[in-house]
Amino acid sequence: MKKILIAIIFMFPGMLTAAWGQIVKPTYRQSFFNPYLYNPALVGIRGEAELNLIYKKQAVGFDGAPVTTGVNLQFPTSENRVVLGFSAIVDKQSLMRNTSILGTFGYIVPIDKKQSLRFGLSAGIGINSFDLTAEELNTNDPAFLAVANNNRYMDGSFGVAYTSSGLKLGLVLTELFNTNPFEAETFSKFHITNLKNRLYSVSYRFNLDRFENFALEPYFMFRESADGLQNSWEAASVLHYKTLLWTGASYHETRGIGLFFGMEVLEKLRFSYNYEFPPIKAQLGGLSSHELQMSLRLSKKK
Repeated sequence: MKKILIAIIFMFPGMLTAAWGQIVKPTYRQSFFNPYLYNPALVGIRGEAELNLIYKKQAVGFDGAPVTTGVNLQFPTSENRVVLGFSAIVDKQSLMRNTSILGTFGYIVPIDKKQSLRFGLSAGIGINSFDLTAEELNTNDPAFLAVANNNRYMDGSFGVAYTSSGLKLGLVLTELFNTNPFEAETFSKFHITNLKNRLYSVSYRFNLDRFENFALEPYFMFRESADGLQNSWEAASVLHYKTLLWTGASYHETRGIGLFFGMEVLEKLRFSYNYEFPPIKAQLGGLSSHELQMSLRLSKKK
């Protein structure tokens, strides 16, 4: 499989460059667990400093299947309205590796005791590279060398969210900069995009009993791409028992059904696991996916 991909790279380097001109970022099936992953405006939404770890493996059993690992740190400052974040994510697909390193500035505008507007700006760099040995890179093809060397580009997103009790409404401009990540230059030139890559989200958490032990939280997300070819929607529902246990199911338009379960341990550690079934229309059977997220509380809630 690896030799076939290398052959394709040598035969069609220009095609690969064009295909990778727009990076497809990883998506997650448990957005309720760490909303900062999809909307920078929701950084520090739980009002406490926390460290989060992410691991996702797709199409288990398929050689070269995508694997995503990441870490992010979120912490409210002493100003109360300012929240800062840091994120580093590595997404590996077959021979290709994309690394995104971002810093986030979040700002909260209180409307009243139960309502607020939140804004978040993430910016940083992305790095693309090929996972090839020295022998595999032994070529004088200038087009391939321009693609194979590490290439850096500007990366960033902007989000806004409205929160009111259990309601959350969000809008994200997922790509602020338009760059070619495979230019021969060390750092790709960039300019502001047409801002047509967007993510819309809505969720509402409501109690099921008067003691507030059980709560249900349905949510819906729609991803819009500039070319319209990658538009997709996802719906899910999460059943909570206090803040200790949660479970639920989700359905993604192209990736199918996912089931998740999570719990909190000793008020410090939280983890949540998602199992994604093979898509119903998939040509290959048994290509399930796994996603694990963990969160460590570093401070008391503000």
